[in-house]
Amino acid sequence: MTDSMTDITLSAVPVHTPLGSEHPYLQSNTERSPRYPLAGQPVTIGIQSASGSIQLEWTLNGVPQAAIPAVQHAETADLWQAIVPAQSDSVIVGYTIVSTAISGETKRVGPFAYEVVAWKIDPQTTINWQETKTGVWTGQFRQSASPDQPGLLKIISIERLNGSSAPTRRIRVTFASPPDEAFYGFGERFNALDQRGQCLDVRCFEQYKDQGSRTYIPMPFFVSSRGYGLFLETSRYVSYDLAASMPDRWSFEAEVGSDGNLLLVLLTSPDLIEISALFSDYVGKPVMPPAWSFGPWMSGNEWNSQARVIEEVEATLAHNIPASVLVIEAWSDETTFYIWNDAQYTPKSGAETFNLSDFTFPADGKWPDPKGLIDWLHAHEIRIILWQVPAFKKLAAPHPQQEADEAYILRENLIVREADGSPYRIRPFWFQGGFVWDVTNPRARDWWLNKRAYLLDDLEIDGFKTDGGEHLWGYDLQFADGRTGAELWNEYPLLYTGAYHDFATAHRAEALTFSRAGFTGAQRYPAHWAGDENSTWDAFRHSILAGLSAGISGISFWGWDIGGFSGEIPTAELYMRATAMAAFCPIMQYHAEFNDHRELRRDRTPWNIQARTENAKVVPTYQFYANVRMNLMPYILAEAAHYVDSGRPMMQSLALAYSTDLCCRDYPYEYLFGRDLLIVPVVDENAQEYEVYLPEGSWYDLWTMRKLAGGQKLRLDIAIERIPVYVRAGAELPLYLSTSGKLGDGIDNHIQTQPNALFEAFGELATIRLLLQ
Repeated sequence: MTDSMTDITLSAVPVHTPLGSEHPYLQSNTERSPRYPLAGQPVTIGIQSASGSIQLEWTLNGVPQAAIPAVQHAETADLWQAIVPAQSDSVIVGYTIVSTAISGETKRVGPFAYEVVAWKIDPQTTINWQETKTGVWTGQFRQSASPDQPGLLKIISIERLNGSSAPTRRIRVTFASPPDEAFYGFGERFNALDQRGQCLDVRCFEQYKDQGSRTYIPMPFFVSSRGYGLFLETSRYVSYDLAASMPDRWSFEAEVGSDGNLLLVLLTSPDLIEISALFSDYVGKPVMPPAWSFGPWMSGNEWNSQARVIEEVEATLAHNIPASVLVIEAWSDETTFYIWNDAQYTPKSGAETFNLSDFTFPADGKWPDPKGLIDWLHAHEIRIILWQVPAFKKLAAPHPQQEADEAYILRENLIVREADGSPYRIRPFWFQGGFVWDVTNPRARDWWLNKRAYLLDDLEIDGFKTDGGEHLWGYDLQFADGRTGAELWNEYPLLYTGAYHDFATAHRAEALTFSRAGFTGAQRYPAHWAGDENSTWDAFRHSILAGLSAGISGISFWGWDIGGFSGEIPTAELYMRATAMAAFCPIMQYHAEFNDHRELRRDRTPWNIQARTENAKVVPTYQFYANVRMNLMPYILAEAAHYVDSGRPMMQSLALAYSTDLCCRDYPYEYLFGRDLLIVPVVDENAQEYEVYLPEGSWYDLWTMRKLAGGQKLRLDIAIERIPVYVRAGAELPLYLSTSGKLGDGIDNHIQTQPNALFEAFGELATIRLLLQ
């Protein structure tokens, strides 16, 4: 595959970009491949040119070698390749590209060079482990002839790659792995729950839909079914081979700094969920979001005017559907990202900030009265979140305020820089060509955020949807705190969302950030969502796995776009099944991508899905589950507080919660929501019957209140408007119900923190007992 960043204008002058755009996964036709060769690997030099012939002049450790003729691509005449033969360890290959035009004119490009290195076993190194507290061990590499390791980890080999630059300074450790060992976590992962047999890397990346093994929130941490978790305390690149290459072993490969060391943290417990809790405690306790964030959310990227927002909110109210949060993405001028679209104002110098009083809002504009809109939403108990990105957009048309801001940030050096000091321009496709805010620079942080202070102080918005953060490609990018791209491309989204979180909560105590990307410790800045997804059953299944993996990795205040947000709307069946699952998820929200086909709305509102699919069950089903969500609010808030206090995730995979019951591994989509609810999402299309597994103990059907024995498989008839949900025997679920005393009946839009009823799971039939007020 080619990288669009390297589309080069046809020229007789040869074009060669050794590292291309440094896309983490794709290489262009003008790159060196591999970029950082190992001993024994031939190297392809990609070239683009309209020349008549090209050859490569090259040297080994400065000694000239016989020139290598380049060969034209079989289908694209202006693309050429020269193959440098494989070399042994510790040599420097230099090369210059020489092109000769048909006229005989010669052009030279270069010189370029690369280092060839090799993995070498280090038999004198082992890991020195020290127990810092019960169940927590830290390990560092040391020279020792005898092994020094806990019994859970048996080292097969330690190898080093000792190059001169970050990508070629690595350490690889291989461990024995019995055939039944399972591996869970690694951040938010869409591809699988158990990663055995997979190769994964730790690289924050914006994969637009179809994530596969790529992720917005990677972490160098996993939990093994054998009763241990391993965390590598680094923000640099890490990769794992989890019994993929050889069935009896797993390994990690990690880039290291110039000191060549790496801190390992081993966490041990027979309770696998407790290992997640230990990890969360080690990297930073979760922060409790405001209570209103646990109600149903609504959002659509086409809601780009005050009139459209009011239309959708009034429809919510008319259908008696509770909602507590509204996200507006298309609110700003799409250039500064801090000024409302159509607002009128006098531009200021780049150093200055705005107040609400600096703007006038035309009556015929898209947002004639932002303050009035926000006050109206608040009167209906709906909080408002506004969209943000950390990119400084490349100008497509004159914009005086943006031009003043750009002049200021360039003069004051407030953006990420290339190694040569020039401004880094975004290489990924999203906001390509723009600048990236250097969040490691305190002055840049203050400048950027203070531009947005009036939104919190004057308009009283309730937080920010902190999108993006995956804009960094390049090992040698330079940051104000002295670190490089290799050290910060994973950590950047954590720093960016953390800066917004701290800023917002300093201005409004109950403010919230809602983020797509993150890294180790992201639970300190709630909340998160699963990013871009199609409206397909496959994406639905992968989203559940992402939420469970995120929880294992410490992030529980998490949600996803109900039924997917991209492309054509989901089927009515998929939307209802997804809604049912999302009602038992820490964040319940729907959202829709921008739609160019305006003749048919693609909003994921239940009324639009119902109208488009002509299925009359959609709105009542969504209404029912939104009400159940509000019924469960006292329980949800209690379980959220338990997660914050204990670190034990709100969504718990059965494979970890019941790790000794191997049957649970066969049901990767079932999970506990809090300590007492067992959720069985229906993830198969056209399912009329569905197999459910109940783990040990006794369980009560939430809908019928009948008692069922655990440790068994059940084959159930499945109505389109219900999914199986069970309550653990002995539990008392605090509820808030309407006057009918029934789950799912109409309830108001207020977040009720105090229960007025208990679901009591005792006896042969559970009961709902109303509490005296």
